[in-house]
Amino acid sequence: MTSTFWQQTVSVLRAVVAAVFTMALVGCAALTPDSATHDEPVLDYVRVDAERREVPPDIAAVAERPTDLWRRIARGLSWEHDSPLIATERDRFLAQPRLFDVLSERAQPGLGWIVAEIEARGLPMELALVPIIESMLDPWAYSSQRAAGLWQISPATAEHYGLERNWWYDARLDIPTATDFALSYLVELYEKFDQDWQLALAAYNSGPGRVARARERALRRGLSTDYWSLELPRETRRYLPRLLALSDLLRQPEAYALRLPNIAADHGVIAVDTGGQIELTRVAQLAGIEAGDVQRLNPAHLRWATAPQQGQQLWLPEHAVTAFEQGLATLPDEKRVEWAHYRVAPGDSLIAIAKRFDTQVQLIQSVNGIKGSFIRAGDELMIPGGGDWRDSLQVASRDWPPKRSPRRHRVRSGESLWTIARRYNVGVDTLTRLNKIDPDSYIQPGQTLRISP
Repeated sequence: MTSTFWQQTVSVLRAVVAAVFTMALVGCAALTPDSATHDEPVLDYVRVDAERREVPPDIAAVAERPTDLWRRIARGLSWEHDSPLIATERDRFLAQPRLFDVLSERAQPGLGWIVAEIEARGLPMELALVPIIESMLDPWAYSSQRAAGLWQISPATAEHYGLERNWWYDARLDIPTATDFALSYLVELYEKFDQDWQLALAAYNSGPGRVARARERALRRGLSTDYWSLELPRETRRYLPRLLALSDLLRQPEAYALRLPNIAADHGVIAVDTGGQIELTRVAQLAGIEAGDVQRLNPAHLRWATAPQQGQQLWLPEHAVTAFEQGLATLPDEKRVEWAHYRVAPGDSLIAIAKRFDTQVQLIQSVNGIKGSFIRAGDELMIPGGGDWRDSLQVASRDWPPKRSPRRHRVRSGESLWTIARRYNVGVDTLTRLNKIDPDSYIQPGQTLRISP
């Protein structure tokens, strides 16, 4: 029995081993050598036929956006018109070999900001050329009619639309504020003139009333009412051809042997809250940048400090914002000085003015360099309040009382009308008018220019 038992046991074991061996062979057949080594099953490749999906247009536009500002503008230009007037204006631009060097020097941050706003609104990129035609990108430009800033907004237009202007601040020179207004105003004119951008630009230059009257005259005579057919002032007749000529140069610079300098398309500035009135030199100290950079980025601030009792923002380079905000947060109250500007009225006295501003007569005298008590109607006084006004006065003294500009300037090598106008805080238009020179001409070293009448 024992022998039979062992025989049966051996037979069963052989059967089990055979079964296990067979299962192992089947498992190995289903595994690759690598997966068998790691004891992980491997699935066969699955073929999936997927339809290629297009990138959404708005995402594609951002992905393909040039990083150079001139190329970015050129990519968006699409207006075309064939006219000998355009060729004439193009030749005038080409006669200025340093034109795009000068424009590139002035381009940031203003032009970069304008391009970004135009793209955000979905407007024609040709509108980005308007500030070039209007002011040659001079943020301090003033015309003989007192239009000001990149967009050359007139005092009457500013007053009509409520753009802020005071002794301290002029919104027409504030690049973001003026750009927002100018683009909105152009869209308003576009709707007014039957969605015709050419007529809208003509109205921007010469006024909507003048363009409307020109259209009415043409209608009465049975004539065409398009821009090219209307009887408009000479400057307005040149306006659109100049813009289209500039557009042509930007779209195909190689055809005209032009070299366009590379400019970063990102304007690289950020708006920061000042938390109250503050001197621009102190802003520069807190931000760790030059005072001239603060003034260049904030041409709307006309004095050495921001306006009092007014929530103003300043534009600073992106890299300087953190340092400024940290410094501002730890600025002691005694370093904050609130200045008031006051024009003496008939019958005023120093005692009455001191009472009005809750200050001392001696302080008004000290700040304004007044000896005695005599003041005249029309005199302008600076009145400080709170804080370390003596420290602030050292800053103010560089700009107050206002210093009269020298009457003449001898041109040095490398200077341009723009750099000289900026140095003396006058407009290029003023220099060209006083010296009876063409604004498109170039000045020469050794040449003497009149700065003031």
